[in-house]
Amino acid sequence: MVAAARAFVRGMLADSPRRRDAELIASELVGNSLRHTASGDGGEVTVTVEVEFGHARIAVHDAGAGDWRPFPGDPSDEDDHGRGLLIVYHTADKIGHDVTEDGQTMWAELTWSAES
Repeated sequence: MVAAARAFVRGMLADSPRRRDAELIASELVGNSLRHTASGDGGEVTVTVEVEFGHARIAVHDAGAGDWRPFPGDPSDEDDHGRGLLIVYHTADKIGHDVTEDGQTMWAELTWSAES
């Protein structure tokens, strides 16, 4: 699933200078959905990519309960996990989280200039 999400994002942003950032963000958000929500136990994960000139929004919807910390702390050197949202936070220009009746959506936005 994570590899498929990366390929989808890569195709949607093939000409963007932020394509690799977008792939990384998609990997982390989908990985979190599969690891930390009911979506990883046979549920659904939906990846949406909206692209406009100089702007992209990557959103991952899952069956999560909405528990999210917008500013993750720094994991210790001994921690095996816990860096995904930190990577997204430092890579994206803007991040957010929406809770709905059927789950949650984590999203990240990237921008770039025509000169990039």
